[in-house]
Amino acid sequence: MNDIAWETQQFQRHRRHLESVAYRMLGSVSEAEDALQEAWLRLSRSRQETIHNARAWLTTIVGRVCIDMLRARQSRPEDHVGAWVPEPIVDVDEPSDPEHQTLMAETVGLALLVVLETLTPAERVAYVLHDMFALPFAEIGEIIDRSPAAARQLASRARRRVRGAAPQPDADLGQQREAVQAFLTASRAGDFDALIAVLDPDVVFRASGVRELQEDLNGAADVARTFATSGPRFATLCYLATVNGYAGLVLRTGQGPLGAVGFTVSRGSITTIDLALNPGKLEGLEGTEDAGLLSYVRTRQGSDSERVISEALSWPGVDRAKGGFGAVVLRVGDREIGHLHGDAVADVPLAPNEWATVRLETEEGVQKALALLRDNYERAQAGPGRVQRQT
Repeated sequence: MNDIAWETQQFQRHRRHLESVAYRMLGSVSEAEDALQEAWLRLSRSRQETIHNARAWLTTIVGRVCIDMLRARQSRPEDHVGAWVPEPIVDVDEPSDPEHQTLMAETVGLALLVVLETLTPAERVAYVLHDMFALPFAEIGEIIDRSPAAARQLASRARRRVRGAAPQPDADLGQQREAVQAFLTASRAGDFDALIAVLDPDVVFRASGVRELQEDLNGAADVARTFATSGPRFATLCYLATVNGYAGLVLRTGQGPLGAVGFTVSRGSITTIDLALNPGKLEGLEGTEDAGLLSYVRTRQGSDSERVISEALSWPGVDRAKGGFGAVVLRVGDREIGHLHGDAVADVPLAPNEWATVRLETEEGVQKALALLRDNYERAQAGPGRVQRQT
């Protein structure tokens, strides 16, 4: 067998393993493919007689490529918008190719990948290669340019940081889907109480990909409030799917998928929610029937929403803050008087967990929103009974 035929055979034989290694190291399908491409180039430049164990040799090469990529990523933090969420692997229960099915079966949840991103590159490589792929510390040390003892210490340190930070998901996919379906139903209805019922008290919500939607929330009350106010619009784009091997959602419009939501369901309650949006796909909505989503996310200068915000800010004591999913929150001290979502919608609290939604498409809508905001402002100024802040 000539060198090219042997190289091709060995690379294809171990490709699934290498994809799994690279994805867990990088949390990105596209970057994992780049790492494999580099490994193939290095294999093609090597001499067959010097490689005695192709799987081990290729794993070492992929590990070295990945640690270089992780270090480069760490030096460019501006590349990540908001809380970092990995690139998900989504299965919408439609027939898919064997490569995708294999990668889906071998991957890990988004929540664990988010935790892995908090490790140093050397810690991550040591932990992934040893704890997930049982690579000896002597080989890991060569990859990260450390002694075997140092590699062992790095893996141990990473293990302590990972332990407890990524909750153990329920094993039954059907039970996971029941919780996610309950979450989706409650979000579409804007049902705060139903959301509280399905969320763990210490639930964590993270979102990234689009600057206006970046989010990092902790606690059932804050997460439920975000989805109770924004869910009736966003959740209409969501459909059940399998995300990184666990129950999740895919966000889809007539133009195709926009992103995915991964969940961790532990003991029947949702403990983590990770939203990953593709900014390029969102920008692609310009000029389409789904462009209304952009007006909900983004506030343009001179829009009716900006007019409402400017008017409210002219009232003594009113200021603005960032709210969930890119909303502008208007408040008096620590009392919220309303949320403005892009160019499209105003959400105004009427009572605890009860909100009025006003569309800003007409002058009548603008005036109604201003009247409701003014009522809240006057109650906030009056003292007792003021609207409580609902971040």
